[in-house]
Amino acid sequence: MVMNKLILYFVFSLIVFNVQAQNRFFTKDAKINFNSSTSVEDIVAESNQATTLIDIDKNEIAFSVLTTSFKFRRALMEEHFNENYMESVKFPKAKFNGKIISPIEWKSEKVVLVDVKGVLTMHGVSNEIILKAQIIPGKNKILAITEFKVIPEAFGISIPSAVRDKIAKEVTIKIDAAYTPYQP
Repeated sequence: MVMNKLILYFVFSLIVFNVQAQNRFFTKDAKINFNSSTSVEDIVAESNQATTLIDIDKNEIAFSVLTTSFKFRRALMEEHFNENYMESVKFPKAKFNGKIISPIEWKSEKVVLVDVKGVLTMHGVSNEIILKAQIIPGKNKILAITEFKVIPEAFGISIPSAVRDKIAKEVTIKIDAAYTPYQP
């Protein structure tokens, strides 16, 4: 009798977990670009290794990217980015945890513009931000795109005066993700 209850509980747990997993969408190859161009220098980098998850029941979204995964057109820029600015050994990840605060119908398959409120953490500093995102929901795939600006100093990233003219005061970050149902 006890064994039957345990088996029934185990089967029920698997069903509940599977249903919950169907409401989560995931990718480990989201694209993040950043652009810090000025009239003196174009500083552009890209990572195709961001991990991100959307929970459509809770309207929650999370991103994480290793700062060393950003690739630059010049090796010296990449070295300065990781060693001098992001201090990637000390602060290896940038991450965002947020909630979609605009109404969204996840089964509509229509482009929706939403506001997302959350905490962006870079260089060991966390700041609350609100960003606009374009989401295209679907049954088997969700697409999400956002573009926003950050001020390096707001995240404890100091820019030496010798290169201040080469680095934009606001850095533009663009995220492009194609999610599929999460498979635990």
